[in-house]
Amino acid sequence: MSPFVCNHNGDCDEDRLCCLKTEMTLTQDDIRRIESLGYDRDEFVHRAQDGFYELRNIDGHCFFYDPSSKLCRIYEHRPEGCRYYPVVYDARADRCIVDEECPSRSTVSDDEIRRICHGVRTLIRTLVREARPVE
Repeated sequence: MSPFVCNHNGDCDEDRLCCLKTEMTLTQDDIRRIESLGYDRDEFVHRAQDGFYELRNIDGHCFFYDPSSKLCRIYEHRPEGCRYYPVVYDARADRCIVDEECPSRSTVSDDEIRRICHGVRTLIRTLVREARPVE
């Protein structure tokens, strides 16, 4: 997983913070892991029109984001995509990149991107396999 650690230094604004207006896609393993903490999937999962399962946003931020502390309430159990972030997959370029919107992006080296990319690609394949179109 990524050695990246969010700096929580306040450089993120409402449009740039990864936990705000999130579109984090969830695997079935993510959902089960979070449910094992006592959360009901109907509270934190949103089913997108394209069939992917995503973290629900509440008041414009991730369900698990605590605005007062600016921390994730389930950080040790967070979804796999959150663990890889800010390394993301650019489908058009068919490669892994660092999300340009992340203020801490400079802390991720090219070596780290290469090391993490296999996991990101595997995650993408899992998400596509698990997506079910909404009827």
